[in-house]
Order: sequence, then structure tokens, then C-alpha cells
Amino acid sequence: MNERALITLGLLAACTARGGAGESMTRLHEKMRDYQAREPANAILLTVLGSAAAFYLAERGHNPKVSTFHDALVYAATNLSVGYSDIFAKTPGGKAIGALLMTYGPALATRALDPPGMPTSPVPHTSGVSDAAVDRIVASLDAILAQLRARPL
Repeated sequence: MNERALITLGLLAACTARGGAGESMTRLHEKMRDYQAREPANAILLTVLGSAAAFYLAERGHNPKVSTFHDALVYAATNLSVGYSDIFAKTPGGKAIGALLMTYGPALATRALDPPGMPTSPVPHTSGVSDAAVDRIVASLDAILAQLRARPL
């Protein structure tokens, strides 16, 4: 097995181990999710600028299509959605940055278009609705469903 594969497997094992880096990654992910929920436009801006800088550093001198920060900025911004660009990552670091952008980018961009105050979780209890209100809604829906079932077709 080559050295890169072993390093990758070691990093994955460390990130998923209980009590180790896995918990740190979970806390970091939660903080990022909270920030993104509070400040979606800023999260996108930071993601695009940060990933463009990292992509520029990774690809500069190795990729003829990345000669300026603007080239890296176009790459990062388009990878948040459709990936429309004629720039392709050549280095392992650039490919990793691209993979992260393509994985998290669409969700990040979609969240920015949600109306203000939209709950970050689909669970009704996190949106400020009381348990009693949820119970009343469910009871009403059950009554409607019972009436619909009782009707002859």
C-alpha cells in the first residue's frame, strides 16, 4: 500500500475515534453549522475566499490555468453550485479542496437563500413550537384523516 493511502486511512481513523480527534471534528462541525445558520452570506463569503486562497496556493506553479488569485476565485465560486469553469484541479491539495467545495457548496448556497428565521433543523421542536401545539396539530390531522377514510369513494 502506498504512503498516501496509509496517511489517509490514519487520518480517517483519528477523526472517527471516540474521545480523540473525532470529538474535535464534531465540535468544529457544530460550530460551523451554527455560524452558517446565523450568517449564511458571511459563511459563503468566507468559504469562497478561504478556499480560493487555499486552491491558489495548492495549484500555483502546477496548473497553467491558475495564474492569478482571480482564477482560483472563479474556480471556488463555481464549485459551490454548478462547477461551471474550464479550470480543473491538478494537485492532490487542489483536488481535495474541490471535493470539499462540491460536497458542501450546494447545501451552503441553498441555505443562504432561506428566509430569515428559518429553523436550521427539520425537527418541529427546534422551531419554537411547544409540545402541546404539536400535539394539537397532530390530533387535528388525525381527525381529518379519519374523516377522509370514512367517506365512500
